[in-house]
Amino acid sequence: MSYSFKKTGTFITITAVAFSILTLTSTFSQAKSTYKTASVEQFREVQPNKTVHIFSKPSANSKKYVKLPKNSGVVVTGQTKNGFSKIRYQFQYAYVKTSALKKVSAKTGTHYARDISKKYRYDVPMNAGSIYARTFTASFLKTYKPSPAVTNFWFYKSSPTQFGITEYDTSKGLYTGDIEDGYLSLSIKYPIKKNLIWSGELGQKTKITQTKATVKTKAGTFKNVVVTQNGKMTYYYAPNKGLIQTKDRGKTFIQLTK
Repeated sequence: MSYSFKKTGTFITITAVAFSILTLTSTFSQAKSTYKTASVEQFREVQPNKTVHIFSKPSANSKKYVKLPKNSGVVVTGQTKNGFSKIRYQFQYAYVKTSALKKVSAKTGTHYARDISKKYRYDVPMNAGSIYARTFTASFLKTYKPSPAVTNFWFYKSSPTQFGITEYDTSKGLYTGDIEDGYLSLSIKYPIKKNLIWSGELGQKTKITQTKATVKTKAGTFKNVVVTQNGKMTYYYAPNKGLIQTKDRGKTFIQLTK
């Protein structure tokens, strides 16, 4: 990923998507004893070694929104008769050539996505003393009624603004992305191996720097943590827990507290 937060002055603000709490209608997954991640039924990986664009209409002659980077994926919501897939793009829909996409299988065994039956609580230390909330909760929502295109995402209930993140744990790797981007990037590549390098978020080099790290947060001590480096950001993923911490230039950016 991959989690794209922004800085305002000296403060961290989790912005870009202004979800209205008052209009948010959602379906929460019920807590289960088994670990559960988002279904990959609608997720598609971009075919390797192909130039793939997102179009405004199901036509190669329509407006091109963006060129998809390597190791990215999209959420497909339907098919057209002329060879295009309808995808979720930001808060609406767009199109990609179906031939440029491929189905994926879900990861089995240990997961590095978050458990959708749980709620996570995070701390943003650099927001202390600012107008932005220092803590926020992340809950998995099935639907966002004001925008039917937005489904199966993590809602970051922060103040004064909110944010949305999608995660799909596939046999190839963990894909994550911001709702407003319209596509997901490969945050962890499987099988996990120290010093493994690939093209991740924004086309930047991503590297697994540790595979068995022990990390302490306010939520406790986590073992066998996978650590990835993407640009100046460092991400910490605990097995069967998901994202527990991120650092920016070595300083704690967000940290799991519960």
